[in-house]
Amino acid sequence: MQKSTRWVVKRWNVVALVLPMFLAIGPTETFAQAASKGQWGRVFKWPNVGIHVHVLPNGNVLFWGRRKEPKDDPLDPVKGLNFHDTVPWLWDRTSEADFPSPAFQALPHPMNKAGNVYNLFCSGHSFMADGRLLVVGGHNTDSHGLPHATIFDPEHNTWTGIDDMKGFRWYPTAVTLGDGRVLVSSGSDHDANVVPMQEITSGTTWSDVQTFDGLPLYPRLHLAPNGNVFMNAWIHQSDHNPDQFEGGYLLDVNAKQWTQVDATHNKPFRDYFSSVMYDSGRVLVAGGGSPPLRDAEIIDLKATPPKWVATAHMRIARRQHNATILPDGTVLVTGGTAGNGFNNLDPQMVARTSELWDPRKGPFGQWSDMADESVDRCYHSTAVLLPDARVLSAGGGEYSPNNDGVPNPQHDTHANAQIFSPPYLFNTTLPRPDILSAPASVSYGSTFNAGTSHPSQVGRVSWVRLSSVTHSFNSNQRINFLDFSGNATSLTITAPAKPDECPPGHYMLFVLNSAGVPSIAKVIRIHL
Repeated sequence: MQKSTRWVVKRWNVVALVLPMFLAIGPTETFAQAASKGQWGRVFKWPNVGIHVHVLPNGNVLFWGRRKEPKDDPLDPVKGLNFHDTVPWLWDRTSEADFPSPAFQALPHPMNKAGNVYNLFCSGHSFMADGRLLVVGGHNTDSHGLPHATIFDPEHNTWTGIDDMKGFRWYPTAVTLGDGRVLVSSGSDHDANVVPMQEITSGTTWSDVQTFDGLPLYPRLHLAPNGNVFMNAWIHQSDHNPDQFEGGYLLDVNAKQWTQVDATHNKPFRDYFSSVMYDSGRVLVAGGGSPPLRDAEIIDLKATPPKWVATAHMRIARRQHNATILPDGTVLVTGGTAGNGFNNLDPQMVARTSELWDPRKGPFGQWSDMADESVDRCYHSTAVLLPDARVLSAGGGEYSPNNDGVPNPQHDTHANAQIFSPPYLFNTTLPRPDILSAPASVSYGSTFNAGTSHPSQVGRVSWVRLSSVTHSFNSNQRINFLDFSGNATSLTITAPAKPDECPPGHYMLFVLNSAGVPSIAKVIRIHL
């Protein structure tokens, strides 16, 4: 086993890690601006580019890039961008070293079941019911995938290879189902052809589900409240018909049948768009396409029949952006480019201004400008919600602009990160709520107690599934708003009753006061 190493960032680079109340110290106008637009901390260095990022049940952050490190043989005609192993990194956020210097630990190389190392770049992933992370597919060369699958155990920081899939997959999507199994879809094979067959596993072997001709790469999949898997349908057409964004499709995993949703909905082409389930059965899509769109739409999968409805447009057209669900049910959009083409990095086109979508404002939601990020976060960037209710934004770069194996210029590769404190962290009308106690796990439909200092001030309780994100899509994130009642010292909270509306696994529990300020989360597992 590879010996672990530690990598520590210089103190002056990590002011972003200090809690928001310290960040806010300054003139009144600075605080007022943060209270309306939020605030970005300083950029701090990472040991590699955060292309695949995951928030673990213990609060640490697992990530990996494309190469061992961004400068590995950048002009080597043999290796170039196509390394055949991976160095994953762990950001140990539970260590005292986080304040003021974050500690990063290199982890053992992932291996397949045969014991061979391989590259997890361009893989798909989702957390399993027990908190382990399933990673499927991987990178041989651009558009040429691998059939391997491996599982990361966050308790021991180890990798265990399982049976290979039947399909070789590069750019696949994995989504956890209500029964705890994981469905894998799409990805390009060893001949650069998209794999039409879906596969499913409980963590050991694989079985076929159903084919779908015309799958996009990294399809945007969500578990629907009826147990089916919903696909936002950007569909590949023939050479004579341009790609388009269709209504969508539902896959009945047990019946092995696809059914089209909102068949009359045929809209302009989208790719590298954001898609989030911002409430039970409700999905928001925004942006994507070339030229990039400002358009945003919502669909309620509980409606009969489900129909797409236009919502307010984003203020900036963008693709290659990330969308992150916040504990109050709003959605933060970060990064991306407004320029034509695959990943236009023209300084006038890169979108550094973040946006916040609030579904409760106006008839179809409202977008508001947030603070500007300091770094271009476009292709290969990521964003995740942290347990302290802030958003980590990282990555960007590490690709071949001309598809010739030559890496992008070094200044366009970002082995660093920045943390956003949303406006709610600057609302001081009430003390920030806390969670003093809560169980480690609960069962479906059960009630449980959470101790808190000010139960009478709690206005909302939510939990958000842990993030697992890459390539502008976080298939793992979703939110549930929980029923609760309070007494003098604690809350009695009711867990979701249906696994299809809340797949088994780990969630960040937040209590929010009546002003909408969330607590620091307590991670809780819900189990079957």
